[in-house]
Amino acid sequence: MSFPSHPQREALAGELHARPAIPIELPARLSRLAMANPDREAEDAHLAALCARHGVVPPRPGASWFLADFGAFRLRFERHTEFTGWNFLAPGADPEHPFARPAIAHLPPDWLAKLPGQAIAATHIALVDAKVEACGFVTDSIAGAAVADQVAMVFTDFRLHPDGFTRILLAGAPNPILAGRLAQLLWEIETYRAMALLALPAARGVGPVLSNASAQFARISAQLPALHELSTERATLEELTEVAGEIERASADTSERFSASAAYHRLVLRRLAELGEVPLHGIPTLSRFLDRRLEPAMATVTATGARISALSMRGARLVELLRARVAVAQEEQAEKQLATLAATGRAQLRLQQTVEGLSVAGITYYLLTVIGYLIKPLPFWDRVGTTAEMIIAALVPLIAALVWLNLRKRRLESDH
Repeated sequence: MSFPSHPQREALAGELHARPAIPIELPARLSRLAMANPDREAEDAHLAALCARHGVVPPRPGASWFLADFGAFRLRFERHTEFTGWNFLAPGADPEHPFARPAIAHLPPDWLAKLPGQAIAATHIALVDAKVEACGFVTDSIAGAAVADQVAMVFTDFRLHPDGFTRILLAGAPNPILAGRLAQLLWEIETYRAMALLALPAARGVGPVLSNASAQFARISAQLPALHELSTERATLEELTEVAGEIERASADTSERFSASAAYHRLVLRRLAELGEVPLHGIPTLSRFLDRRLEPAMATVTATGARISALSMRGARLVELLRARVAVAQEEQAEKQLATLAATGRAQLRLQQTVEGLSVAGITYYLLTVIGYLIKPLPFWDRVGTTAEMIIAALVPLIAALVWLNLRKRRLESDH
């Protein structure tokens, strides 16, 4: 039957079955390496090189999951967003010395030394088919519990041993399917625990920046009522903006890591719940052990994230307040400047009017003088019954009016 299908439908359906638990026959040894920040292309080439050494067909480049039998060991390869899991499984385990020869001992040392990425978690899991007492651990920090309806027991001390690996002992799983599922829960708990704790150094590193910013915000807040000069307010605004910028940089540097840490922490809690722990006499369960040690670290990360958010909001409010004060001060200054300009304009207008009046008088006097020079020598003044002076006197208002109109016309033209 044919019907239109979403291009991602098959991939989304396959996601439900990605990285399944594999059956493990007891006794067995499992070594797990979680490599953070790997080069994906180099990783493909490295996996292909291992397959070539053992005559195994490699997976296609970019495969997110791969399972193969290499003879002395089996490899389960799985890619995650931030890390890649390499799980090496070998048969057999000594109940008295379960970690004496781990599965990773079957790997070529030169190949192992060049594994792409950086190990964020390294774990040996010994699976034995009898309920045994915990051995190979630091006794003052051991944790353990009966799990899976008390048909199996788990022990660990969450410590890095001389070879750089943590150790987990899984004893008494009654069938391979349950053993594989429990082993996967255990290595995921260890891996996700390490990934969750990656945010702790970032939280500690940003602490001094936040403390300094908080102190500066408090000092600037206390100074605000005493600020009256525009230049001082502007300088304070620049300082405040710089501090707020440091907070935003801290947020940008840590927000993704903090969010990922919270997600990994939730996965740890979920995997612990799936174990179904029942306490054993005299030792804490894995949940209780991690609650005492992991939870304070995660609380530090959460508190730091909340502190960054609070300081960011506080800085934004202070910047907004100070900008409003600067804007008001600038408006007041602009009003004063406009008033000064208006007064100057009025003075210039009065001066212009005065100069214009003087100009009218001066030009009129000059024109009448010229007219006087022209008409006084004429010989007919005795016959017409008047004098040149009387004619000039009569022309004064007319000449003055014409001069004033001409000057006004020129001024209007210059204004436009």
